[in-house]
Amino acid sequence: MVNILIVGGGNMGLIYALSIQQKIENATVSILENSTDKIAQLKANTTLNVFENPEECVSKADVILLAVKPQTALVLFESIKELVSNHQLIISIMAGMKVTTIESGLQVEKVVRAMPNLPSQVNEGVTGYLPYKNILTEELNLVKSILGATGAVVKVSEENAIDAITALSGSGPAYVFYFMEAMIQQGIDYGFSYEEAKSVVVNTFSGTAHLFKASSDDAQTWIDRVTSKGGTTHAAMETFKKNNVDTHVKESVVAAYNRAQELGKQ
Repeated sequence: MVNILIVGGGNMGLIYALSIQQKIENATVSILENSTDKIAQLKANTTLNVFENPEECVSKADVILLAVKPQTALVLFESIKELVSNHQLIISIMAGMKVTTIESGLQVEKVVRAMPNLPSQVNEGVTGYLPYKNILTEELNLVKSILGATGAVVKVSEENAIDAITALSGSGPAYVFYFMEAMIQQGIDYGFSYEEAKSVVVNTFSGTAHLFKASSDDAQTWIDRVTSKGGTTHAAMETFKKNNVDTHVKESVVAAYNRAQELGKQ
C-alpha cells in the first residue's frame, strides 16, 4: 500500500486525489488543506482522508504531491520542511516552480516537476513531467501511474521543457476556448442560439481533434485536404494569413513560456 498525500484541495489537487483513488488500487489518498470551508466541502462530498494540520499526515506519506499556487510555496515549505524526509517522493504541479527551489526549500532529494492541464478534469489531460536525480525505476513507474491517472503523460529531459509544456498544454485550453468563443459569438450573429452555436463549434473541435489524433498526417496536410482554391475554407485561410494569425498564436505561447520562467525566478 502506498500512502499519497495531496497538499492543496483546490481544483487540480482534488482532481488528482479522486483520479488516483479511482485508478490506483493499492493507494491510500489524503489531502492536506488549510481552508476551513474547503475542508468542510471535502469531508462532506468525498471519502478522502482530509487533514488540516501537517503534523498529522506529512511524515506518514510515501508520496507528496504539491498542488498549491506557486506564490504560496515558500510559506508551505516553511510549514512542512521539518516533517519531510529524503525517502519521500515529492511531485510538484506548481507552475514555474524550479526543482532546485523545491529541493532547497524542503531539503529533499527526490523531486519530480510536472505540469498538467484542465482537461485532466475529464481524464483527457496531458501532463509533462521531469524526474530529477535520485528517482529509482520503481518510483518512476509510480510517478507515471499517479500523473497518468488524469490522462496522457509526456516525459521531458530538461527543465525548460516543463515551461514549454506549461505554455503549450498548461495554458493551451484557454487558447482553444478563445477560438471557440469567437466562433460561437459569430454563430450567434448568424442567428443561432448560444446552445446551438456551442454545439456546432464544440463538435467541430472535438471531431477534428479525434480525426487528427487517429491520423499520422500533419495539420497542414489536413488543411490542404479541406481547402479548395476559391472556396469557403480558402477564403478563411487567406484571412488568417493576411492577419498573421499564426504569428500571433506563436507570440502568445512565447508570452506564456516567458511568464513561466519568470515565476520560477520569484
